[in-house]
Amino acid sequence: MVKKRLGNSGEGCKFMGLFTGDCCLRCKHLCNDVLCSTWSDRWFFIKDQCFGYIHPKTGRIGNVILFDQGFEVSSGLRALGLHTGVQISTYTRQLVINCWTRRKCREWIRALKEVAHNQARDFTQYNQRHSFAPVRNSINATWFVDGAGYMSAVADALSNAKEEIFIADWWLSPEIYLKRPALRGDYWRLDKVLQRKSEEGVKVFVLLYKEVEMAIGINSFYSKQRLVRNGNDNIKVMRHPQHAKSGVFLWAHHEKLVIVDQSIAFLGGIDLCYGRWDDSKHRLTDLGSLIHSAITPTKRKKTSSSPSGEFPFISVSKSNSKLYMPDLIVDSPSTAAQELARPMSLPAASSSLQVPQPKDFFKQNTPEFERKSLMATIKQGIKGKGKHLAKLSYAPGELQNGPATISELDDVVDDLDGSAKFWVGKDYVNFIVKDFNNLEEPFDDLVDRTTTPRMPWHDMAVCVQNATARDVARHFIQRWNAAKNEMAKQNYTCPYLLPKAYVDCSLKSNFLQAKSQNVTCQVLRSVSAWSCGFIEPDIVEQSIHEAYVDCIAKAQHYIYIENQFFISLPRNNLNTLNQIAEALFTRIVRAYKEKSVFRVYVVMPLLPAFEGEIGQSNGASIQAITHWNYASICRGKDGLLNRLKDHGIPDPSVYISFYGLRTHSVLCGEPVTELIYVHSKLMIVDDKIVICGSANINDRSLLGKRDSEVAVIIEVSTCRYYNHLLSL
Repeated sequence: MVKKRLGNSGEGCKFMGLFTGDCCLRCKHLCNDVLCSTWSDRWFFIKDQCFGYIHPKTGRIGNVILFDQGFEVSSGLRALGLHTGVQISTYTRQLVINCWTRRKCREWIRALKEVAHNQARDFTQYNQRHSFAPVRNSINATWFVDGAGYMSAVADALSNAKEEIFIADWWLSPEIYLKRPALRGDYWRLDKVLQRKSEEGVKVFVLLYKEVEMAIGINSFYSKQRLVRNGNDNIKVMRHPQHAKSGVFLWAHHEKLVIVDQSIAFLGGIDLCYGRWDDSKHRLTDLGSLIHSAITPTKRKKTSSSPSGEFPFISVSKSNSKLYMPDLIVDSPSTAAQELARPMSLPAASSSLQVPQPKDFFKQNTPEFERKSLMATIKQGIKGKGKHLAKLSYAPGELQNGPATISELDDVVDDLDGSAKFWVGKDYVNFIVKDFNNLEEPFDDLVDRTTTPRMPWHDMAVCVQNATARDVARHFIQRWNAAKNEMAKQNYTCPYLLPKAYVDCSLKSNFLQAKSQNVTCQVLRSVSAWSCGFIEPDIVEQSIHEAYVDCIAKAQHYIYIENQFFISLPRNNLNTLNQIAEALFTRIVRAYKEKSVFRVYVVMPLLPAFEGEIGQSNGASIQAITHWNYASICRGKDGLLNRLKDHGIPDPSVYISFYGLRTHSVLCGEPVTELIYVHSKLMIVDDKIVICGSANINDRSLLGKRDSEVAVIIEVSTCRYYNHLLSL
């Protein structure tokens, strides 16, 4: 039991600055210890990674403070004006306690220093790249290319959770399906998975970015209400920041994290939201079981190249006496899936039927109750056909007669391809044609599927385990506790979080064991006072930026970059402050002088994902981002390619080249094409080093004082691991 001084998260009162100059010790501490001080009894505790205090009457945890590189402890009359006082300082808190005797004071100081120099040494010492976390060896890591495999693995991890689930997202859509096709109705829908685990006693903590509603329409308030609507006390959701109170209007929490039991952590560029689920096929169409030959549109399709246009008139061919409804018929049924659904037909239509609104003629919207009914029918058909067919969307161990073989699962996936919608409601998106709105109606389509191809989404993510997963969880805990102190300090139903010990984190896990590799790993961040709760505004961590610059400088053979943006100008141009372009320029010039073979490959989206058209009044956002991308690459004297030419390199494309992705398909009998939106935040160096996370190549993500970001840098001694990635 100690006495804690209330209101001491900062330096305390200095009597309007009068007691900060040269004055006696008693006057210097007069305000804090006599005039303005209030003391209360608290139980003080020290754990291997943190310390804090507990209210003795209620047993509630009053605060949790993590050991970090700013840890200091001082005592005595000169430091505090108290013979038995102890002041503990970290980057996020200053805590003053008063012990009963000087002996107790020395014991607490000795205990704090012992933990800081031993169990918590990884976080109180300097780490490479100025990261909060050290480099970890023998870490199990797994790659995910695109959202399908990532979300499926997240679903399995959530289902296996035993104690707690942490989720941090820029945008979270509760109604997304983690496994597709949704053969079990809403069983794998995110909100249902979290509700099911919370009812089993698992604690769920969700941190959402609180957007400026006039600027971004992601509706985090709806996401929060949807998650907590059932009144389950095991689900806690906080939105941050408070814009008016903090004065933060321009910056965002951009991390994408899912952490299970502080032992498995997913991170990268994939939010659990609409539009992110995709696979290597990058489908442009998703009409369900619609017979495409039955539709003959008379207007051109709406794509990113021509997002404007009216709804087409639709005519029904004379040769077709039945109009097949979407979602109910397999296009080309094979033996395995032929009986999973039954056709429904309407009476024969006239030779030409003009329809001003496609939703009156085709099943464009997918209400929740209709989807459930359909899935129940499919599920019943699957059970009659054989339980092994249902293994496609069942978790391991759910089927009593054992899992299906790999060949059986592949056959079923091929058979069902095109027979059911992969993207339900607002999950079918084309960001340039139509931005999100009315998110409280998740099963209503944003665009007409018969005229607008979806925009495919390419992304990268990684799953880490062991000690690195603990480090990612530590970042989440630090952010959660900071948000609670700022917004919900008196809300006793919203608890503080404690990090787990690192003693048993090296135990081998069977999760993703067949796909994981043993690597060396370090967690990197971009955080500052507003995003992570630092008490000093000049404390900033930009270890992601430092890792990028360092890896580029040390690259020997090649650099492969996938990123949503490329906004980086030379050092003397103050429009940007990050040094990515400067580092690439320096490395390429060195390769040119040494006459060595060196290549840089940059893959990025052909257009930014903002609604509108270039050259039109609604295309201001697209034009602004495109301008800075081109200014960084090739336009103007500060463009990277022009700087290389001015430095004497006749053909910069020998050393660096930029690429985009595009695909094509057939929609209702007509060819369509659309760009594949590259959302990855990835850099591979020499088949040995990888940086993967949520940070874009721009000042927002890399400077630390702006958006908050998380990434990992992974190193391997052999190239076998990354040859697999490059072959995809």
